[in-house]
Amino acid sequence: MTLAETQALFCEAITGAAPLAADRLEACFAGTPELPAAARVAIYADMYRYRLIDALRVSFPELVRYLGDETFAALAEDYLARHPSEHHDVGQVGRHLPAFLRQHPDPERPDLADLAELEWTRQEVFFAPPAAPIGPEALAGLDAGGFARTGLRISPALQVLVQPLAAAPLWRRLEDGEPPDPPAPGPAAVAVWRTDFEVFHTSLPLDEAAALGAARAGASLADICAAFGEREEPAAAAHRALSGWLAEGWVVGTGR
Repeated sequence: MTLAETQALFCEAITGAAPLAADRLEACFAGTPELPAAARVAIYADMYRYRLIDALRVSFPELVRYLGDETFAALAEDYLARHPSEHHDVGQVGRHLPAFLRQHPDPERPDLADLAELEWTRQEVFFAPPAAPIGPEALAGLDAGGFARTGLRISPALQVLVQPLAAAPLWRRLEDGEPPDPPAPGPAAVAVWRTDFEVFHTSLPLDEAAALGAARAGASLADICAAFGEREEPAAAAHRALSGWLAEGWVVGTGR
C-alpha cells in the first residue's frame, strides 16, 4: 500500500461516519494482542470526534448552557453524523446546526434554532473584515436631491437577522444566568455587529431591519427612508435610525 493510500485509509477511519472493517486496519497498521490496530485507530477517531464537539461548544455557548453538557454532546453526536466536518477550519463545523435544529425542533423550545442562528452569526461577525465607519459629516454636505439619490455602504461586520422566534431575550437570560422565559413570539429582527474586538447584538423593529436590508442591497436614501412609511412620524423615525447607524459605526461609506 502506498503512502497516499495509507493516509487515505487513516483519514477515512478517523473521519468516517461508520467504523471500517477491522481486517482492513489490521492489514495496514501495527497493533498488539493487548491493543489491536483497530482499537488504536479508534482512539484517534474518538479524539477527532471530541475535538469537533468541543468546537461546537465554543461556537454555541448559550445553547450548551441551556441544554447542559451531556444533552448538548448527544445533540452534537447526532448532528455530526448527518453533517460531518467538510472544512479545513474546525470552527466551521457548526454552520449547519441552526438549520439542523429547525429540521428537528425541540417541542418545548422551538426557539433553540433561532438561538443557535444568533450565536453562529455572532461568530461570523467576529471574523468579518474590518471597515472604517463614517460619521454624520459624510451626509451633512448633501443637498436634498443629493441626499435622496445617494446610497450607504454597510459594514461587513454587521448582519441583520429576521427570525421566526425572538432569540435575543433567551440569549440575554442565559447569559445572565437566569431561568429562560417561554419562547418569545416572532417574527423578530436583531442586528449583530462588531466594534473593535467585541461583538454586540440588539433587537430591531422590522421596518428598520428592512431599511438596513435595502441599504445593503444598494438602495438610495430615499428608498431606505421609505421603509419607515408606516410610522406615525416617518421622517423622524428615519432620522433616528440613520443617526443610530452612524453612531454605532454600521455605515462605512456613501455612494451607489
